[in-house]
Amino acid sequence: MLTVTINKRRRILWIALASVAFFVIVGAAALWTLSRAQVARDSLESAAEVAATFPELLASGDTAATEAAAEQFATDARAARDATSDIVWRTAEVIPWVRPNLSAVRQVSEIADDLATEAVTPLVSVAEGIDLAQLGFADGRIDVAPLADASPALARANEAFQRSVTTVEQLPDPTVSVVADAVDRLTEVIVPAAVTIDTLDRAAALLPAMLGAEGPRTYLLLMLNNAEARTYGGIPGAGAVLSVNDGRIGIERQLSSGDYLIENEPVITLSPPTFALFGDQPGRYIQNTMSPLDFSEGAEAAATLLERSTGITVDGVIAVDTVGLSYFLETTGPIDVGPFELDSGNAVDILLSDAYRSIQEPSVLDAFFAMVAVQMFQTVTSGEVGVDGMIGAAERALDEHRLHVWSRHPDEQARIDGSALETMLLPDDASATRVGVFYNDLTGAKLDYYAEPSVTVELDDCSAEPTVSVTVDWTNTIPPDAATSLPSYVNGFGLTDTPIGETMTRLTVVGPQGWTLQDYTLDDAQPGVQTAQFDERSALQTEFVTSAGGAHRFVVEYSGASGSDARADWDIVTTPLASETAAEFLSANCTG
Repeated sequence: MLTVTINKRRRILWIALASVAFFVIVGAAALWTLSRAQVARDSLESAAEVAATFPELLASGDTAATEAAAEQFATDARAARDATSDIVWRTAEVIPWVRPNLSAVRQVSEIADDLATEAVTPLVSVAEGIDLAQLGFADGRIDVAPLADASPALARANEAFQRSVTTVEQLPDPTVSVVADAVDRLTEVIVPAAVTIDTLDRAAALLPAMLGAEGPRTYLLLMLNNAEARTYGGIPGAGAVLSVNDGRIGIERQLSSGDYLIENEPVITLSPPTFALFGDQPGRYIQNTMSPLDFSEGAEAAATLLERSTGITVDGVIAVDTVGLSYFLETTGPIDVGPFELDSGNAVDILLSDAYRSIQEPSVLDAFFAMVAVQMFQTVTSGEVGVDGMIGAAERALDEHRLHVWSRHPDEQARIDGSALETMLLPDDASATRVGVFYNDLTGAKLDYYAEPSVTVELDDCSAEPTVSVTVDWTNTIPPDAATSLPSYVNGFGLTDTPIGETMTRLTVVGPQGWTLQDYTLDDAQPGVQTAQFDERSALQTEFVTSAGGAHRFVVEYSGASGSDARADWDIVTTPLASETAAEFLSANCTG
């Protein structure tokens, strides 16, 4: 009995000692992990501050400042990774209640260190070559050789940034606010930086070839007139054929809509949704090439019509509308064309309204608009215009869907698609739920200068099956005496059955991807409609005539799949007109 008692006491003693040792070790490990976590947190916060300045430094061409920032970022990233990569840290990640925090910090540290090695350091060596502000005209040409030389480093950096974004999207959610703040701070920098680097990578791969570094190129430039609406802004009016060779750009030929033949059959095979909504006209008339929902389709039709009409084959199409043109005038300053001095404040009114009152002979009007295109081109290529301002104008025009680019070369178009350079009104992008509302004039008039539409999208996801209602209010400020006070060119010469001074408009509503069309009304009645499926989106279209000062309301309802995440970001995309379409998104209150 004594032996048993002693053995039991010894076991209890050893258990007690082992327990004490275990808690001492765990406590030491916890203190070690805590101290390492503080190092990682401080390093990540410092890295985030440096990273926030890097895209701007990179684009500035300031090599010394860029190198210093890169070295600091690399030091901070390595410190964070070293602090989170030992055996104690990885063991602690096994503990359920601290796993999300430790795992998130470690993975972000690994991301930062990977970016330092694979992206930041390579980019520093080519910082001067990717200074977009230096891509201006000098001696009549753009030197894109430095940008071409930087392309391999940008491609490597872009791959690293895209990997980092993928990892960031899969990070566990930290449960400690201090950890979450540090992680969020760096990820908030990484994601937009990845967009910037992706754009630079695509630009470095695209611009040299598109600007003739690998051989001569030819492009069709289309000036879109918002006074006669089409899906992508307006009808192609004035234009030009541009030649590009080794960065040197010239005008080969000026164009007006009268230079294109009217074909009996479409010059390209139109897609089923385009044919269902717009018939064969986008493939036969240059004025209707900007109607399809896919800009690439309309651009290809315009390029083919040009070839059929003139024998000129182009490598791509560039289209800009009148409002977009006014943004470039903010940088160039005023230009004198005929009887007008155009500037950023008056260009829209002059080009879409006043010019028609002052110049009523169609051939003279065509010559005037051609002069505008030539004068703008000569000003932009003079070498006296700041490149920063030009880039800013292009970015604004792209954001508002007023500037569009298409390349006939599939590899180049693939780089344009899915990037900040993409000009599709409804891109296949899972980051947002998009609704499209597009206008096309059927009057042959220039009265959409007076259009003032508004769009309201209202979501109701209070039930298992969400619904969304798209309401389009179409109004105008056409003068009551338009039939007699406005020039015939503006009123459309009475070429259609629409009364002079009134407009006939084709309105197309395109629902979110995967949602089903449920109902529709025009002014509380069921109108005649056309329907189509575009990229898994239900499109519904109707036409109506509007008198001066008149109004119409078109309401279209869609339903989403049961259980779908209807609270994702929503985006309302509309045809860019002379005046901005007022757009509002409303969400139902499901609490009461």
